[in-house]
Amino acid sequence: MQFVTAVSRFLARLGGALILICAFLVSLDVVFRNVFKLAIFESYELTGYGIALATAFGLSWALVTKAHIRIEVIYNLLGVKPRAYLDICALAALSVVATVLVYYGALVALDNWELGASSNSTLHVPLAIPQGLWLLGLFWFAVCASVLLVVAVSAVAHNQHQQVQEMFGIATVSEEVEASMEGTGVQVTRATSPAGSVSVANAGA
Repeated sequence: MQFVTAVSRFLARLGGALILICAFLVSLDVVFRNVFKLAIFESYELTGYGIALATAFGLSWALVTKAHIRIEVIYNLLGVKPRAYLDICALAALSVVATVLVYYGALVALDNWELGASSNSTLHVPLAIPQGLWLLGLFWFAVCASVLLVVAVSAVAHNQHQQVQEMFGIATVSEEVEASMEGTGVQVTRATSPAGSVSVANAGA
């Protein structure tokens, strides 16, 4: 799990860097077009690649940190064991979806590689390059989903249902507050009430 988390964090940071680069390219493009009347940067095409890669690279980190959205209407009404089984079902479904995405993404990338297809622009970027990197992000997402599924099934097999819920279940209010306050210097204290309420205090006070 530590290796999966570390690689996912690296890819997420790489995706964030790509977003910053895209913003920089768009800014340069706007300046050159309006001030110098020049169209040097193909920012529209490059940012399209960058955003696609950033999205693919961030999927695994969203999964590991439980930042993805899950419907919790029935989930919160169940006990610990049923929740653990639902978590496993969710991971299994996500693993299947991720694998399907990788399969069809690989077909597209391989077809463009064999055809030597390039973008219809002045850059003539070989499409297999950005698509291959995009496929790498999807592949790692599928790997992460599968690894988490195996870990969850193993935990249930060892009667560790609570651990499954804590690691892979829907994020609680306390966890969401802690994530939003991370790095702000604000201390979050968990309450012991069933509602899972939290109290927030300034660490510098």
